[in-house]
Order: sequence, then structure tokens, then C-alpha cells
Amino acid sequence: MKKNVIVKILAGVLSVTLLVGGAVLASDGSKNIDIFFRNIKIMIDGAEYVPTDANGTVVEPFIYNGTTYLPVRAVANAFGKDVKWDGENATVYLGKEGRMQPDNRLDKLQYIEYRESYESNWFERINGTVTDYNGNIYTNGMVGYLYYGGSEVTAVYALNGQYSTFTGKILLPKNISTTTKKLSNCKIGELKLTITDENKEVLFEATGVNASSAFSFDINVKGVNKIEIRVQGTDNNWYKNFALTDLGLYK
Repeated sequence: MKKNVIVKILAGVLSVTLLVGGAVLASDGSKNIDIFFRNIKIMIDGAEYVPTDANGTVVEPFIYNGTTYLPVRAVANAFGKDVKWDGENATVYLGKEGRMQPDNRLDKLQYIEYRESYESNWFERINGTVTDYNGNIYTNGMVGYLYYGGSEVTAVYALNGQYSTFTGKILLPKNISTTTKKLSNCKIGELKLTITDENKEVLFEATGVNASSAFSFDINVKGVNKIEIRVQGTDNNWYKNFALTDLGLYK
């Protein structure tokens, strides 16, 4: 039914541009424009829909430069969506304000292959908390330990083509409090993160990861069967720690 609604609106009022209030355009700033009101009616599945603002006041669509504009709140209400205006960031949210919860998390999957360049290198699921140098606390993901300068750890996970997006963040923790480790004021070093697929194609790479510079990633993994995550020290400092957090998998 929603598909039919979209078709009828587009066919009935030329083209539809969503906006907040009465006359917000795509450009930044303000200017004087000539707009035209023609008592435009909105028909949804044969019934007239009267758009209103947050206070219930009728808001009439108008025409500008041959394009018919509708108030975003009215269109959101027509589709049963919540609407929120974030004035500070000049952003309109329709429906959920942020991305939905992931379908799975990488740290819930068991790796199918694990390699380390030194026997004291390892990582574990965050069963507790990790705090970064900005005071942010993380409770999910993985925390790793690199014993000496250029050492590294690598883990391969099977995705089996089930997901379309993989998101996450790599950071250096200041404090680690898990069931196996209690560390405060962890030593600072620099790291490199590389994420590849089963064909060794690089999906994401971040160099210069340090205490003041975390890196977030949002990767297209559609059709990917395996991903390899490699974290490597890039300086001569010993006993480096890292955390991979918010490892969301979306279908």
C-alpha cells in the first residue's frame, strides 16, 4: 500500500520536495522567493489528506519554480513516521533518530582463524569495561594486547554473505577492567588496522591510531563471506593495548 501512496503523490503534484515548516530550501542562508498557492490537494488512496503542523494548524503546500513543496511533518504523519527537527545540526529525522540495532555483533561470533606474531599477543571479548582517553566507556567489542613494537594479531570471521554493512571503531584504551585484566593508564603507542575480505581486498584501513585519534568505520560487506581483521603496532613502544568496539553487523 505504501508504494501506491508514493506513486499517487508524485503523479498528482509534479515532484515532491520534503522540507521543514513552510519554506526551507536546500541551500544554506536566506533569500526572498516568489511562491504560489493553488489550493493544492493531497490524495492518498482516493481520500483527501489535509497536512497540519505540530500544533494541528493546516499547512498548505505551495509551488516554487515549478516544484510543489510539502511540509515534512505532514508527509511523515501520512506514512506513520515520527519527525524531529535538530536545529543545532540542521537535520530532519524521520522515524528512528539513529541507525537501528545491529542484527548481530562481530564479538558474538567465534573467529575461524587466529594468528599472532608473538605468543604473548592476544585479544578477548570485553567482559567488563574499557575506557578511552576521552572518558568514554565501552562494554562490547574486543580488547587486545600487543607485547612489543611491530607485533600484530589477526583474526578471520565467517560472514557467509549474510550481512550488508559492518560498523565499528578502533581506539586505544586508557583503562581496562575485564574479568581477566585490570589495567590503568595503559601505555600509549600507535597502531594500524586493516580489514580485508576473503580475496584480500582491503575494505578499510586506518593508520596512526593513537590515544587522541580513534577511527570509526562503516563498511559495505554485501556478498562478503569472510573478513580478516589485522591490528599491528607501528612504533617501537612495548605493551600496547587496543579496543575494537561497537562491532555491528547489519543485514
